[in-house]
Amino acid sequence: MAALAAANRDAAVHIPSLRVLGGIEGHPQQVSNSADPGELYAVDFGRATLATEQSSVFLVHRGDIPALRSYLASSTEKPNNHPKQTYCISAAGACGFGVFSTTTITRGDLILRERPLLVYPQLLPYRSSKPPLEQYPELHDAVSCMRSEDREAFYQLANCHDTANVPSTKGIIDTNALHLGTLGSSNHPYGAVCRDISRINHSCTPNAVYHFDPQSFTFEVRALHLIPPNAQIFISYIDPALPRSARQDALASYGFTCACPACALTGPALAQSENRRSLIARADADLDARDAALERWLQRPSPSIPDEYVNRVDRMYMDLFEKERLYYEPVWEGFAIRLCKVCCALGDREGAQRWAELAVGLNRAYTGSDRGWAAVVEAPERTRWWGLRTSRTKDASPRLVMEANAEPSAS
Repeated sequence: MAALAAANRDAAVHIPSLRVLGGIEGHPQQVSNSADPGELYAVDFGRATLATEQSSVFLVHRGDIPALRSYLASSTEKPNNHPKQTYCISAAGACGFGVFSTTTITRGDLILRERPLLVYPQLLPYRSSKPPLEQYPELHDAVSCMRSEDREAFYQLANCHDTANVPSTKGIIDTNALHLGTLGSSNHPYGAVCRDISRINHSCTPNAVYHFDPQSFTFEVRALHLIPPNAQIFISYIDPALPRSARQDALASYGFTCACPACALTGPALAQSENRRSLIARADADLDARDAALERWLQRPSPSIPDEYVNRVDRMYMDLFEKERLYYEPVWEGFAIRLCKVCCALGDREGAQRWAELAVGLNRAYTGSDRGWAAVVEAPERTRWWGLRTSRTKDASPRLVMEANAEPSAS
């Protein structure tokens, strides 16, 4: 046992590689119209398949039913499905209702987790020949499959659309949609509506983020920043790195004009915020060049690239993220990776831990997992990057140069 403990203590720790996204994930989309009505089925697999008090109704394409059955059969329960002690639903002024914290919530902490009331395909048939309120009968059929208490909760959600010309089911879905993605091997994109998560209001400087966990077939909401008690919880409905005018246009279909801290700015403060978000939106434009500069800095024993210069751009971007309170999911982690590697290479344990701790919290918020960063926090000196720069500056050790050349660039 002592030998095993020693081996674990000496095992290498890897700085996680960049999590590549296929675009901006996790933003709701409205129902589109192009599906063949003969391909859609309303089925309630929730109560029959899942051992949970929460039930989900699925409106699915016929070809996706086997994938859905397999998907649900492999899903597992997670404890604390509704941690009610962390939040409550209350009046939120002009926003109607909102979700508020009932305790201090730290970055990465779970705020709530729930299965959706309704899962639906984002491509739906549109019957233009019928009266306006009868043009989406499949949605009505799916909602009618819900348990009475779930159906009541669904119809209590906000509807910002014209109820005289848009069926209430479609209006509620378009107002409260969450992006789910594909189901297993399916090629069709799906959306979802939830009982509580769909009540969370929008901000362009959100303090929380949601993601879908396929293993438990639940949506999770986690904190992006420290949230004090009695604070309203916000997520972003759109890409928050867009300019303010583009954000307002994207939010028009939700029936409100955003007045969040970023949108309420005027004058020079607004100009500065717009400039920061513009830089954040294209922050990964020269990602490969920055990675290459880091490699050159490591492999050259002479101080051709000063230590204080190599991570100057990365620190600048991290400062932008913090000033905008917008750790932009597609790009932030690449900067944390390089900053942590530089600190490790210089033997700066405190600095490496600081960036790794930030990465732990943000990864838990965005994915529900620390993705290996917690091990870096615990022992940055066990990463392959530890002391590489200081050692090479002293004696240009050939052994260390060979190790760096053999190491994957993002390990």
